[in-house]
Amino acid sequence: MKFRNILICVYVLLVCMLGIGDDFEDYQKLKTENVSSIQMEDLPSEFSDEAFKTVDEFIKKTQNLDYEFVVYFDYVSGEILKCAKGIKDSVKITFEDGEFEGHHVASIHNHSKYSLSAPSGINFGIFDRPFEDYELVAGFSSFWILEAKGVYKGLSFLLNICSDDIADSCLELCVSRYSDDEIINKMHDIIYGSELLKYINDKII
Repeated sequence: MKFRNILICVYVLLVCMLGIGDDFEDYQKLKTENVSSIQMEDLPSEFSDEAFKTVDEFIKKTQNLDYEFVVYFDYVSGEILKCAKGIKDSVKITFEDGEFEGHHVASIHNHSKYSLSAPSGINFGIFDRPFEDYELVAGFSSFWILEAKGVYKGLSFLLNICSDDIADSCLELCVSRYSDDEIINKMHDIIYGSELLKYINDKII
């Protein structure tokens, strides 16, 4: 029994260290593309040079994907802690209690061309996660940084509802103004991001 417990502990340790079962291998295999990225000064001052390299590599690997990927990393060491592969408009990941203990945690995920570039309602789950300080959203036409240190009960629910309402009203506006689907989608992306940012700034969130 004791030997079996040791084997289980070794397996769990390997899973944590190597990213087994969390799509880490798939992420490593993604090709780095020659696409637009960000500059070091675009990131919060707490982010190290190594963390910038992690973010820059993620953008260059995922900008042209037609599905989403998420990476959790330490924004001081730049170390990738966990990742998951999603579908065209969402990505889900689960957490164990205390798995990020001792780390400075940020996440980054991409939005594919099937999604709006700005954060969607479910992206505000950062307000419910005590271990995550920053959430970066790499959309195809914009780059967002959400900062929330600590837990803010009810705020993620509020922003989930409000962002969906803003997205719906922006879509109605675009449909009423434009007839070409490609232009509607492009303008919806731009106007939604602008209105969401205005709402967040006006509410001082």
